[in-house]
This record gives sequence, C-alpha cells and structure tokens, in this order.
Amino acid sequence: MNNDTIQPTNPPATLPPSTSTQQQEWKGLTIDELKMRRAKQLVLREVNRASLNYQFANMRDNVSQNGVRGLLFSDNAITGLKKADYAFLGYKALALLIKLYTRRRRN
Repeated sequence: MNNDTIQPTNPPATLPPSTSTQQQEWKGLTIDELKMRRAKQLVLREVNRASLNYQFANMRDNVSQNGVRGLLFSDNAITGLKKADYAFLGYKALALLIKLYTRRRRN
C-alpha cells in the first residue's frame, strides 16, 4: 500500500469571511490607540522616576547638611504623614510612657 496517495476525506474547515456587521460590533481599542496608551504610560513612568530621583537627591542633601534631625522635621516629612502614621506614632509614644510609668512605680 502506498500511503502517499491517501487524501483526507474532510477538507479543513475555513473561517467565514468577516462581515461589516462583525466589524461594527467590535468596541475594543485599535492598534493605534493601544500604542498611544502604551507610549503615554511610558512617559508617565519616566516622569515619576525623574521626580523620585529629584526627591531622593534633595533628601540626601538635607540629611547631609542637617543630619537626621533635618530629615525628620522637614516640612515634607510632616505633611507627608497620614492619619494612620499619627495613630501609630501616638500608640508607640503611649506605650513608651506607660512602660516608664510602671517602671517608676516599682522603684
């Protein structure tokens, strides 16, 4: 038997041609829109990276000029704190005061 002459009985199914109604139903983004969004995100990422580098450089300069106190009590550090940070700092301060008070009462 020669296997080279065997033909498939069912031809492969072909996709139906796309119609204009199928193209009108598509509400996704086009390739150009995707490229534009990607380019915009890349630019925003670079701007954010440059901003962070600028802030770190200023922070380094502030610490080198004024020591750690200059970092802790700078205007940027104080305005950057959120309510949760204040609550955490208050909890730590209260725990320290309670520890000092109980130690003082024992002596």
